[in-house]
Amino acid sequence: MRQLLLSLTIFLTVTAVHGQKYGNVWQFGNSVGIDFNTCNPTVVSGSNSGTEGCSAICDSTGQLLFYTNSDNVWDRSHNAMSNGTLISSNGTLSQVLIIPKPLSVNLYYIITTKVQAAGSLTLQYHVVDMALNGGSGDVTIKNNVLSTLNVTEQISATFHSNGTDIWLMTHEYGSGNFLAFLVSSTGISSTPVISNAGPAHVACISNINARGEIKFSPDGSKLAFNANGVGGNDPSNLLTLCDFDKNTGVVSNPLNLPFSRGEFGLSFSPDNSKLYGTTWKAFNFTSGDYNYLYQFDLSGGVPSTIISSKQIIDSMQVPVSYGSLKIGPDGKIYVRYTGSGYLGVIHSPNQPGAACNFVRNGFLIGSQSGQYGLNNYIEYAAYCNTTAISTWAGSKNQINIAPNPFSTQTVLRTDNYFRNATLTVYNSFGQIVKEIKNISGETILLSRDDLPGGLYFIRLTQDTKVISTGTLVITD
Repeated sequence: MRQLLLSLTIFLTVTAVHGQKYGNVWQFGNSVGIDFNTCNPTVVSGSNSGTEGCSAICDSTGQLLFYTNSDNVWDRSHNAMSNGTLISSNGTLSQVLIIPKPLSVNLYYIITTKVQAAGSLTLQYHVVDMALNGGSGDVTIKNNVLSTLNVTEQISATFHSNGTDIWLMTHEYGSGNFLAFLVSSTGISSTPVISNAGPAHVACISNINARGEIKFSPDGSKLAFNANGVGGNDPSNLLTLCDFDKNTGVVSNPLNLPFSRGEFGLSFSPDNSKLYGTTWKAFNFTSGDYNYLYQFDLSGGVPSTIISSKQIIDSMQVPVSYGSLKIGPDGKIYVRYTGSGYLGVIHSPNQPGAACNFVRNGFLIGSQSGQYGLNNYIEYAAYCNTTAISTWAGSKNQINIAPNPFSTQTVLRTDNYFRNATLTVYNSFGQIVKEIKNISGETILLSRDDLPGGLYFIRLTQDTKVISTGTLVITD
């Protein structure tokens, strides 16, 4: 029995840390993609011709199901899906999103928005049923109006605090309203939670500043939002950091950050402590202008400190531009930029400034001129790392936890002296529920606090490397 329990514990731990595989295959740009299933990404082919927003979704084993550029839907074999012609945006929406219907095995939603907050398009959802067409899927319902409010091109999602439902987020153009739609097993609520948390867009050429990205932090506690402003009209640019309540859907405490003009891409770091942004100076800028990749340090939590922490990580002279940013399943941030067959890679995104280790020609994908998008999906809460798996093969880095189970507090010990390490606790849904940073020593006192009884998974990291993993059981 003891051996059985140990085997079960190992299985559950690896599943929790590595079980999120819905974003393991990306499809974007000119018929190219990336497969992360071995945790060593490789380039794969595809059919997607979207220049900006793209989204793909995988099954629980990391195998591609289908993907879209908002205009069209392709199946796993890169064939056009039946009834898969959706809206007409010429593939230029900044973001499109695929999310699973909670508690459903086969149903998925595709969410599309408006092109530059103009024209007849609305915020819409479309339904794909993977039980059809021999498991290759079909679009069964499409072009359903979710809201007639004049939304931007930005769309993002994060899990509800219950670990099952999903919050779908967009922003109304010309107002300070964030719109959070609850997605549950009964469908998508047509009545959003509206948070007038600012800022409002300033009118500019062709509503260009309706472009950009909305991104949640991996733990869902923060939300970043920008606007792709134009040259000669600085107020048309926006860059804002907000708090998000995963239980209520409320956005609050907006902090306006110093922008670099022409804001476009956004990403938090895997540990939620950094915010990265890029610029795409598209209109009314000159060859004397520069586009930037920059970082803010959020770890101090003090607004003035966050504002003053901005560091330029990389720059390129116009007309070369950056595009989307996205955390990969390997915990690195991938950076799209034009005029190159490479993606940039931020190898250590949790680290400040130059220590983030950005490599401009970091990942070869082939000819991709004029492409700006990467795959959009709900951020992972944990990332693949072969070191984490190897700790279960008799490694001396395994954590000793006693008592375990426990009701109030427990002590964690390792064989190594660690310095400035981070202990992360995940619930059974793979969501981060507790985090202790800047730990030094050989023991950690972990208090239960308000965690409910149940099974939890832990990971101890130092300098972006996994030192140890383990499981906890809290009793009532």
